[in-house]
Amino acid sequence: MTLDYLTEELDPKSTPVFEQHLRDCPDCVAFMTTYKKTVQATRSLRYEDIPSQMRNRVRAFLKEKIKGIRRSR
Repeated sequence: MTLDYLTEELDPKSTPVFEQHLRDCPDCVAFMTTYKKTVQATRSLRYEDIPSQMRNRVRAFLKEKIKGIRRSR
């Protein structure tokens, strides 16, 4: 829902309800601010900018997680 709201893809009926909630909930406003900044930061990243050591560590981590999921089935 949060990403849909930020990308203006939230159901038109839900948008005013969501915006009303934001007017009444400072915690959600803080979350939305952080979430928006996170989305902006990740969109500015390019794969080529990630150090190869970091890419390798992330791949290894994901492979281990996938193996664990397959074993638990």
